Amino acid sequence: MKEISKNFEAYASFGILVLGLLYIPLVVVVASKAHAASPALPRCDEARTIDRVRGALEAQSGKVILGLHSAVETHVTDGTDYRRCMATVVTDGDEATVSYAIGWYDRENAVPFWAGDGLPRSQ
Repeated sequence: MKEISKNFEAYASFGILVLGLLYIPLVVVVASKAHAASPALPRCDEARTIDRVRGALEAQSGKVILGLHSAVETHVTDGTDYRRCMATVVTDGDEATVSYAIGWYDRENAVPFWAGDGLPRSQ
C-alpha cells in the first residue's frame, strides 16, 4: 500500500504542476485582452489630422496652404469606425471648404487613414 501512495502523490503533484503551467499563460492572455481599450479615431480638429490634411492638400494642389481652420465633424458611424469632417482652407488669400474622412486602416495596431476630396478647381 505504501508503494501506491508514493506513486499517487508523484502523479498528483505532476498533474497539478502541468495544470498550473497551462493555467497561468491563459490567465495572462485573457487579462491583457480584457483591459485593452480599443483605440479612438483621431478627431477632426486634432493636430495630426490637420497636419495630414494640410500636407495632402499641398501635395495635391501644388499650392502653399496658409491656414486650415474651423474643422468640424459632420458624421460619425455608430461604431466610431469612420468620421466625415469639413474645414476651411486658406490659400493665397482665397478660402475654400474641403471635406475629408478619417477611418481605420488597421484598428488592431491603431493605424488610421485620412482621405479627402482635395481643393475645388477654382482654387
